[in-house]
Amino acid sequence: MLINKNLPQTVAEAVDHLLEDMSLNNEIHLATMNKNDLIDLHFSLGNYIRNSFGLWTGNETLMESCRMVSGNQDLHVDDVSMVIIKALWEELKKKNILED
Repeated sequence: MLINKNLPQTVAEAVDHLLEDMSLNNEIHLATMNKNDLIDLHFSLGNYIRNSFGLWTGNETLMESCRMVSGNQDLHVDDVSMVIIKALWEELKKKNILED
């Protein structure tokens, strides 16, 4: 299967791609969420990730990157999107956007 070269191939690339288009308000909202509440993004941000990053259509490179990051080789596409959401959340926490 041909993979679109514009699709992120790693968790880090996926996070970078999301950050490029994310508004400051959305960054703040996500950064202030409790880790346990990230599951609430499953049907919004998670759906965007699954559809836009080719997870339903064979972006196996990104799927494998998420499996490596999570340490779980049996991740479902839904779980893969949560790996990316958690990585995005962690990146926003490191950026410390609330103190800029």
